[in-house]
Amino acid sequence: MLFSNWILYLGTIVLLMAAPGPGPLLTLSHGAQHGARGGIPNALGFSAGALLLMALSALGITALLFASPAAFNVVKLLGAGYLVWLGITLWRKPFALGGEQAGPASKLWSGFRPAFLLAVSNPEDTVFFSALLPRFLDPSRELWPQYLTMAATWVVADLVIAVALAAAGGRLGSWLAHGQRLKRFSRTSAGLFVIAGLMLASVQR
Repeated sequence: MLFSNWILYLGTIVLLMAAPGPGPLLTLSHGAQHGARGGIPNALGFSAGALLLMALSALGITALLFASPAAFNVVKLLGAGYLVWLGITLWRKPFALGGEQAGPASKLWSGFRPAFLLAVSNPEDTVFFSALLPRFLDPSRELWPQYLTMAATWVVADLVIAVALAAAGGRLGSWLAHGQRLKRFSRTSAGLFVIAGLMLASVQR
């Protein structure tokens, strides 16, 4: 993989990961409960979903999904429905800080599953891996080492950004611990997830 292509790829995915949206919001919310370490399960969940999509891209499957309007709409509606479900769940069961409930380790790693499901059900990620990812490849070189390089770069970048976002959320958590702030934050986050889901449902190819 050409170094110039790698730099361009790195800059693109950092912007994609850090851009305002459901993913960073999920990490911030998890960080408000668990601090910087809360970003680790989120990052691993997002990375697992991204690596799955990257593998499907290498096999040409995501390109088929992107080419099929029906398949694209199915992925889009699944992603939108999941975001709305996250919002409704969060509205009905607000955050708890500092391991107020039993099983703090299991609560910490509860961030893996929603991050993974959010990654694999997001049509924007499907578009990226099917339409944009191949543009960073050098066709004159072996493809699999290039895919491995991009996969490793994605995981490291995702981990750094998620831990940073979770740390910011952790700082926010100490402020949220007073009065009704936590409940308001939970319901604001819930509303944003629902809005994101409705906006995603309206996206056209």
